[in-house]
Amino acid sequence: MEIRKLQKTGGSTLIVSLPKKWIKKNKLDAGSEVRLLKQPDGTISIDPGQTDSSKKIATVRCNNEESQHLFRDLIGNYLAGSTEIKVIGSPRLTVKERKTIRKFSASVIGLEIIEEEATQAILIDMSNPGALPFRTAIKRLYKIVNAMYNDSILILEGSEDLAADVVDRDTEADKLQWFIERQFNMMLENSSLSRPLQASAFEGVVYSNVARYLERIADHACRLAEIGYVAGLIPGRKMLPLAKDAGKIMENSMKSFINNDPRKATVVIDKGKKTIQKAQKYFENRYKKEMEHPLEFSIAMDAIVRTIAYSTDISEAAINYSAKIGNK
Repeated sequence: MEIRKLQKTGGSTLIVSLPKKWIKKNKLDAGSEVRLLKQPDGTISIDPGQTDSSKKIATVRCNNEESQHLFRDLIGNYLAGSTEIKVIGSPRLTVKERKTIRKFSASVIGLEIIEEEATQAILIDMSNPGALPFRTAIKRLYKIVNAMYNDSILILEGSEDLAADVVDRDTEADKLQWFIERQFNMMLENSSLSRPLQASAFEGVVYSNVARYLERIADHACRLAEIGYVAGLIPGRKMLPLAKDAGKIMENSMKSFINNDPRKATVVIDKGKKTIQKAQKYFENRYKKEMEHPLEFSIAMDAIVRTIAYSTDISEAAINYSAKIGNK
């Protein structure tokens, strides 16, 4: 961080000089226009106004590797904020590589295949950052995750047919979480995105973290869904109430975050800690006895406890957010 003094010119106008390295890097000169962007937190950022700087091109070279390796490379470039990804074959793209590229395009928001040849494929970002601000994206992600978790509870109660649908919806949760993380990374490199995304850099960090917590809850909803029907057959009356308590804690944690309510967040954290202790005690006592399906029981209880833990993380984020931003 550089500290510069304001100087007075013309009797009443205050000016500040800009760093020479920044001027040179952005190819500016006397008479060049820059944009002053007021941030949600009250600070001001200076945008050199060069639209080309927002374009980020990445190249991925295929070497007949495992399809999952190519998929990870593509996801990595997507999260880094690449607006164009060129995938080059060696010497040409295989059928498996083409399928992986199409799977990737279908798994993310914004990047579409606009050119596909024998030796390469090009994906271009067709999304508009302002079309889905952080707050809107987080709300959508929560709705998906909450529905997944509630359906996993229904599976515990005997609705086995919902399991495959819960797992399928995890793809949509991943897609939104990746999109939020990508938007945050892009905003760090291009401060002008702060306005359409309706968030400061600090708020971007918080939203990115909360999105990650929700995505992990979605993963545990899938785990619960996959074994929930069998786990629900295990004698005992405490697992289902604990699972419902976890869902309620998640719901209240998100309310505390969305409504900027640190007091409610504190209550949720206290409730979460007590419920985790209760769940762990129940698990230890129940596991000492002989039972059917011990593996499914362990997986179900672990999913419930971790759902509570990630929910309290969201409440922690709500408290930190409120302390920084205050009540708007």
